[in-house]
Amino acid sequence: MGEAKRREELGLPPRQKNELNKSDRYLSWLPITKSRIRKYPYMGVATMALGAIIFLVSGGANRIN
Repeated sequence: MGEAKRREELGLPPRQKNELNKSDRYLSWLPITKSRIRKYPYMGVATMALGAIIFLVSGGANRIN
């Protein structure tokens, strides 16, 4: 039995869709919200470390003179 049928039999209203709060976003077109970033505080450091590794592997340090 599906949830919609069960809710109808119990006399409950249909489930409301959870929409993201537009004011919670950093940029209106970017699907990353402030609350999602708070869940992963290490993401900035991990991204920076990945960028540094890619920079060093590509020989970027040798090109800086």
